[in-house]
Amino acid sequence: MTSIVFKQATGKAELNGAFSVRREVFIVEQEIDEAEEWDGLDDACLHFVAKSGRKVVGTARVRFPELGHAKIERMAVLKPQRRQGIGAGILACLEQTLREKRIDEAVLHAQITAVPFYLSCGYEADGAHFYEANIEHVKMAKRLSSG
Repeated sequence: MTSIVFKQATGKAELNGAFSVRREVFIVEQEIDEAEEWDGLDDACLHFVAKSGRKVVGTARVRFPELGHAKIERMAVLKPQRRQGIGAGILACLEQTLREKRIDEAVLHAQITAVPFYLSCGYEADGAHFYEANIEHVKMAKRLSSG
């Protein structure tokens, strides 16, 4: 089996691979409208990928809605690679980058079905459930610094 590499996306090929994963998971599998998925914010985000050989099999992006705040978005792993630790690896990689940028807390909007996964990665639910893209979500957060 090819080992998985977790990294910040660099170059057009990795970014296109990330977009391909998002298309497969969100638009094809979850039937989210393309206009909602491609929200025009990608250029202002950091993108992270999980690669098996040259193929991107997982991704997430991090947006900085205000100074010092990070929001993890568009976390996706291709169906055949799920439940193999890839999502946790992506989170560990991006959390390390956020710590290096002195970000104290990461937030995300978790699909309800993914809450147990995020809880296992140290995130805590924060508030009432709500809908995004016609899918039930809850806000979750994790402290990244010990301060």
